Amino acid sequence: MRYLSIIILGLISCEAFAQSGKVIGSVFENKNSIPFATVAIEGTTKGAITKEDGTFEIIKVANGQLTLVISSLGYETKTLNLRVKNGLGNVGKIQLVSASQNLSEVQISGKSAATRVREQAYAISSIDVKPLQNLNLDVNQILAKSSGVRIRESGGLGSRFDFSLNGFNGNQVRFFLDGVPMENFGASLSLNNIPVNVAERIEVYKGVVPVHLGSDALGGAVNIVTNQSKTNYLDVSYSYGSFNTHRTSVSAGYTDTSSGFTLRTNFFQNYSDNSYKVLVNKKEGSVFLKEMVERKRFHDAYDSKTAIVDAGFVNKKFADQLLVGIVLSGNEKEQQTGATMEKVYGQRLRKTTTIMPNIRYKKTDLFVDGLSLNGYASYNLGFVQTVDTASRTYFWDGSFIEKEDPTDGELNQTLYKFYDNTLVTLFNLSYVINSQHSVVANYTRNSVTREGFDNANPLNISNQEPKNMAKTVLGFGYKYDYNENLTVSLFAKNYRLDGATHYTINPYTTRERITRNLGQTQSGFGGAFSYKFQTLKLQLKGSVEQAFRMPEAHELFGDGANVSGNVQLKPEESMNYNLGFLYEFNYTKNHLFNVEVNVLKRNVAQFIRASVGTSDPTSSYTNEASVNVSGVEGSVQYLYKNTLRLSANATYQVQRNAQKLIDDRPNPLYLNQVPNQPYLFANFNAGVNFKNVKYEGDKLGINYGLSFYESYFLFWSQYGSSDSKKIIPRQFSHNVNISYALKNGKYNVSLSCNNLFDAELFDNFKLQKPGRAFYLKLRYFISK
Repeated sequence: MRYLSIIILGLISCEAFAQSGKVIGSVFENKNSIPFATVAIEGTTKGAITKEDGTFEIIKVANGQLTLVISSLGYETKTLNLRVKNGLGNVGKIQLVSASQNLSEVQISGKSAATRVREQAYAISSIDVKPLQNLNLDVNQILAKSSGVRIRESGGLGSRFDFSLNGFNGNQVRFFLDGVPMENFGASLSLNNIPVNVAERIEVYKGVVPVHLGSDALGGAVNIVTNQSKTNYLDVSYSYGSFNTHRTSVSAGYTDTSSGFTLRTNFFQNYSDNSYKVLVNKKEGSVFLKEMVERKRFHDAYDSKTAIVDAGFVNKKFADQLLVGIVLSGNEKEQQTGATMEKVYGQRLRKTTTIMPNIRYKKTDLFVDGLSLNGYASYNLGFVQTVDTASRTYFWDGSFIEKEDPTDGELNQTLYKFYDNTLVTLFNLSYVINSQHSVVANYTRNSVTREGFDNANPLNISNQEPKNMAKTVLGFGYKYDYNENLTVSLFAKNYRLDGATHYTINPYTTRERITRNLGQTQSGFGGAFSYKFQTLKLQLKGSVEQAFRMPEAHELFGDGANVSGNVQLKPEESMNYNLGFLYEFNYTKNHLFNVEVNVLKRNVAQFIRASVGTSDPTSSYTNEASVNVSGVEGSVQYLYKNTLRLSANATYQVQRNAQKLIDDRPNPLYLNQVPNQPYLFANFNAGVNFKNVKYEGDKLGINYGLSFYESYFLFWSQYGSSDSKKIIPRQFSHNVNISYALKNGKYNVSLSCNNLFDAELFDNFKLQKPGRAFYLKLRYFISK
């Protein structure tokens, strides 16, 4: 905190050098406020985005005559002349007129929030989720269609998944919900059970992560931005589909504009039997044959429920946002397999619970004009338990044999329950010095204390040993906007890992106790630039960062189920380089083209990856001394009016072992592709929309998606004969969605088919995914 105090004093002292005038007002359509409208001063880079109540404020404005340009997607652009006198220009209420008669043209030329994010200096993909909210999707399924992103699931709904972004995997990529780190939310609240209705857009940061997100991401981040643009709304949806899948979502928000009181709620539920069929080796007696047979998964049900409630005040003098909330979630996941399909379980399961109170505070112009504070704190009281008490060996046909030792369990008898009590604090300060210079400082601390006990194995004191860790990230950034074309950002970060882990060797005999201090401190730096060639409608972007990532609690301590801990893990370090361009142009007013290409390079030391033995049902994390990642990704989009949308993206990336020597001897794996990592994949999507098909205000949408994944090795390609090497095969997956909306989106229904041609799809360690599946979704939405 001492560092933050110094930064605050330094930022406040800069105020003397800035202009003190400001322009205020509000933007409306009739009596309805228009949030997120753009208000800019013509001929300058000064401007503001309207708040939820439609108000805006532009600071650091000199006295004199100026022209305001007010625009918002779906409305006609308006210009106003204004004179700032004695440091104040008040335009009152600005009324915009709906551009519904020319909607197709406005949607092409206007910039959505997702577009504005994508045009930042950092390498970012921004996904506008609103057009997808009628479909039966979760956040994972949306992200899987983005360039550079590969999501590998171990099964159906609620299964474990691995997120890959530009050569980085798992915890090397950080996840945020409205800028808050999700790593402390618990297993019952993750990307694969957050419904699409909750999100407004998704920001994918590639390679370089901005300071304001405050994390030790090694080379990427995903920020889910929830629906905050509407003050009063109700959004209810229910879907039913194959494998007895039920998904329900209820989101509601209420804001009293006079008092500023606001209440926001999100409730969602997910359930599935996951009883899809898989191909396995045929069994005769105790012998497994090469012949493959089809069997239904019989112990793979998933059940999760989540409630997120926030209440407080918005748009008040003391705070733009002051919210006190709680996250309540829990799930139960039956475990059909271990890390591979070789081991089958019939009663083993896992339970998780999250109880997380939190508080959030935001304020612009704190103490002085231009100084903004964003603060957040939460404490997670959740627990995780693995239940394995059946001493049986199961087979894919559902049969089983009793084990000779009644204390064996299916994998290892356990009722191990552990509490990961997690405290997260985040403070983000930003200061706009003037129209060209701004600075930001971020402090984030995440501390975890694990306590556990195994009632089925009370003599193993290793499970009872206390474990704790704390990560602190302190960042400082500077942004220079030379003009509307050139932007440069520079930043530095300090990473610190504290804590200790205790473990016992031979707990039933010698009980030798070992304590390992986790203390580590590292410092990194980076920068990004963006230059727009206005006449060419071309934007060039580049970034570089030396980044670090400290090991996570479940990597060090395990997860009590399918992941074994490794307390010897070392922090990862990476030098990340990104260079890309964004080209967007209109061919007449009805045709919009968008092309984006990014080239990346990563030099990683102590690369942490998941590994599994050829017959071990559990996995663990290990360090690779040196790994180099390089690749290229590209995407192209075409939009005709508001009727036809085509998009395609492709990613090629290579991860190679870069360690030349091991104990002064040549490394046989040098320059080998890192196993179990996809290197070539692509997506194609096509959508067509028809308006006023039968009734005024109705809309029919038809969407098709194709995903392609090239084959890759499951283990190191150096080992094994050519006819025995295990691979993940080449795969194609086809999805189709049909949606119909009435009353301008008030009533909605959609029908989806995933894996249309019932292809065999595999992911991590060749775990088979569901075949053809159908889903029906009903949605009711109303907003005021």
